[in-house]
Amino acid sequence: MDQLEIGDSPRQGWGPLSEDAPALACARAGGRIVPGEAAAAAPQLDWFDCNCGFGVPAKPFGSVFASPADLLDELDFCGVGEGLVFHLAQQHESPQTGNELLLAETAGQPRLHPTWAILPPQTEWKAGEFLEQMKRRGVGALRAYPEEDRYRLDGVTFGSLLEELVGRRIPLLLGPQWQTVGEVLRDFPDLTLVVVNHSDWGDDRLFRPLIERYTRLYLDTSNYQLERGLADFVRRYGAERLLYGSGSPNLQMGAAMLTLAHADIPDEAKAAIAGGNLRRLLSEVHL
Repeated sequence: MDQLEIGDSPRQGWGPLSEDAPALACARAGGRIVPGEAAAAAPQLDWFDCNCGFGVPAKPFGSVFASPADLLDELDFCGVGEGLVFHLAQQHESPQTGNELLLAETAGQPRLHPTWAILPPQTEWKAGEFLEQMKRRGVGALRAYPEEDRYRLDGVTFGSLLEELVGRRIPLLLGPQWQTVGEVLRDFPDLTLVVVNHSDWGDDRLFRPLIERYTRLYLDTSNYQLERGLADFVRRYGAERLLYGSGSPNLQMGAAMLTLAHADIPDEAKAAIAGGNLRRLLSEVHL
């Protein structure tokens, strides 16, 4: 294949030229990818997973990492150094419960960097108090679950908090709700927004116009398995807007590693995506 057609099925072209087929095949099978496959292709990479978590889901799907120890075991198995982590209770129970569980269970685990889930200020979560707690308790990034928690992520609902996130460069992680992504960035174009878990069928026609307009929009690679998608994205936009994320435990941690390790991009681009970009974003946060 000489030219990527944006939006083509990732299931096409699983011949010798396909850089993504091994990861896809293993992810579909639910197999645990041997980390040496990725490490052999790119042994110099310092991996930092921007999208992994633990907890017991209401309806188990994929792997189950019930505790931080389970997640750390998977990180070690795959050769991943650190993780920006969530607790499944943040999404499936409540942000209040999940946030507290996450901090309690990751205490004393310097490789696991907690992220908090947000709620509207009308629930008595005041922006100033919330940010002060983040600083005091070592939280450097946030997550939003607007569909699960039934709110609109926009300036009307979250104006005061989003203004603070822009000024303090605090990353906000959000699922692939592209209309919501467009609306919140229209109101806050300088927001550091990381979209995670977008479709493996290829959401390029939805996110590439946004990437071109909003310079602080980033994508994780957990499910970016479009045929030669990474290579074409890096060629067009550079590697700075992509972050390695596994989507674990719902997806196999090694799958996105293997896709990146075998991508037809320069080694320095792989290093940036594997962990350099996320470390840069977190270093810019000032609470």
